[in-house]
Amino acid sequence: MLLPNKFLLTSLTVLALVACNKKDDTPELSDTFASRKVILSDISQHVIAATYADMQTQANTLNTEITELQTSTTDANLTECRNSWRNVRSAWEQSEGFLFGPVASENIDPRIDTWPVNHIDLDSILASSVEFTPQYIDELQDALKGFHPVEYLLFGLNGDKTAAQFTDRELSFLKALADNLQILCSQVSGRWNSSSSDSYLSKFVNAGSGSDEYPTQLAAFEEVVNAMIGICEEVAGGKISEPFAAQDPSLEESPYAQNSLKDFISNMKSVKNIYYGSYKTSGQGIKDYVRLYNLSLDARIKQDIDQAIAALEAISDPFGLAISTQGTLVQQAITRIETLKETLETQLLPLIQQHIKE
Repeated sequence: MLLPNKFLLTSLTVLALVACNKKDDTPELSDTFASRKVILSDISQHVIAATYADMQTQANTLNTEITELQTSTTDANLTECRNSWRNVRSAWEQSEGFLFGPVASENIDPRIDTWPVNHIDLDSILASSVEFTPQYIDELQDALKGFHPVEYLLFGLNGDKTAAQFTDRELSFLKALADNLQILCSQVSGRWNSSSSDSYLSKFVNAGSGSDEYPTQLAAFEEVVNAMIGICEEVAGGKISEPFAAQDPSLEESPYAQNSLKDFISNMKSVKNIYYGSYKTSGQGIKDYVRLYNLSLDARIKQDIDQAIAALEAISDPFGLAISTQGTLVQQAITRIETLKETLETQLLPLIQQHIKE
């Protein structure tokens, strides 16, 4: 009779140890107004403001190198301009997971990133004698300024433009477009990086405590999550699906630089950056709130993000070609991004709405 009792005691000891270990693996619950404010502050500073600051820096570099291209129109300088365009483009696309605030209310998004380019009208402008003043550029239709007209001029219709093919008129227009792009990047960056009380960063961080934009913290958290959902919907349902369904590469986002897939990956990274609270430095992100209540959902979201990025990276042909040569991989990418969107929409957003009451 002693053996069963000894076995029972040993078993109970093991179960107790397992229970202790399981408890140790579970984050301690700390859901307060102050702790949520830390998350909003870190997202603002480590992700949003940091991304826009990087974008401004890269836009400044692009403008400087385009000035150098005007002075010395060589293939080496053209390559530098193209690389700089890709760098500022990457920062911009990694901001599309938070397309709210000044970028929306001050109409910067359409002025900086309308596509596809109307290159026929653009060529007509180049053939005219109009002076490329800042006012003229600012008043152009959205499809004739911003990233994609700059892309068109730097890479050419088929992506194989050489420095010798540039005309003085093209270089002047390119410089005017770069000036305008730099101004817009500086504008949105300044509104998020300013330390003044009326900066958008201040409005966002102080949600629920005097912010006219966000009367509650819930409103700020919903803004963030809905923006994450929105970019997933735009990439899967628009940027990828529209050219894929039509089998029309002219509808792709960045065709001249063959940069569309990198755009899409950067868009998914923007979701990841917000969720993790990290761009080039790290803080707390949405994950830190999710982990208070649902570790399995946290793991699910991380997995969905990684699988969406991996599905895009699996497409090896340029996107305009891949829509016809790698249709299965393109469809898999759409499916993975839609899965991420569904998780954010049906699980993350309700969790936020369930627990944040102020």
